[in-house]
Amino acid sequence: MKIIEIIEQLQRHCGDSYFGKKIMDATTRDQILYGDPNQECTGIVTTCYPSIDVIEKAGQAGFNFIVTHEAMFWNHGDHTE
Repeated sequence: MKIIEIIEQLQRHCGDSYFGKKIMDATTRDQILYGDPNQECTGIVTTCYPSIDVIEKAGQAGFNFIVTHEAMFWNHGDHTE
């Protein structure tokens, strides 16, 4: 299954609002920061913090989809530019 297909299934399951407030694609922090969402998922890692250690261990295990609770960058929005 492709990573984007997993994300789409999660979105269908969870809906498009949180506590009655609509989740807007333009402002949500729930996004793909790196990688190709059209690649086949080889494994999923969930973590509170996306530390270098977590990223390295996921790669060593052959997993290519990391879902985190906290932001990857501390800049109020995970801006990558």
